[in-house]
Amino acid sequence: MMHWPIAMNPATRQLVPLKPDGSRDIDEELQGKFELTWGAMEKLLDTGKVKNIGVANFSIPNLERLLKTAKVVPAVNQIELHPYLPQNKLVDYCTSKGIHCTAYSPLGSSQSTLLQDETLNKIAKAHDKSVAQILISWGVTRTSVLPKSVNPERIKANIDVVTLNDEEIQAINNISKTTTKRFVRPAWGVPVFDEDFE
Repeated sequence: MMHWPIAMNPATRQLVPLKPDGSRDIDEELQGKFELTWGAMEKLLDTGKVKNIGVANFSIPNLERLLKTAKVVPAVNQIELHPYLPQNKLVDYCTSKGIHCTAYSPLGSSQSTLLQDETLNKIAKAHDKSVAQILISWGVTRTSVLPKSVNPERIKANIDVVTLNDEEIQAINNISKTTTKRFVRPAWGVPVFDEDFE
């Protein structure tokens, strides 16, 4: 998976390389040429070492650019997705191109107020479930989700999804009308997300 449409400096061997001043260390020569990385990933398919290749954090403009030269359509676009950031246009675009979306941070993040949201708590109480279970249940009505936990009890609870009715789904969809928030926004210094291109 190409995790970001960003060319990070590989010489540092850091997961997210930083310059001495603390800014992101981007390979200026390769930045903006993610098609080259995608072409190399396409060649991996021919080796049989991988069955599918995908991207993460790709906006509509970056996907449009990639698809102009791609021989293989990405199997997946892994994106931050939760009721504060439903990314409806991006999900619809990916679906129209045969790209599956997978939600990361489906519960928001450690700074998120999603777990305290009144609407979500009301729905959770009605189902005798946790807000996290309601968020995951909502997520799987739209895409697939990647909830993160190392706690065995939470891992068990995360697979216990419930069927939400249309009214509950719409109530959750409406949350983003009053509260929007992207929690994962590294300071790359270049356009990455859809709102960066607007």
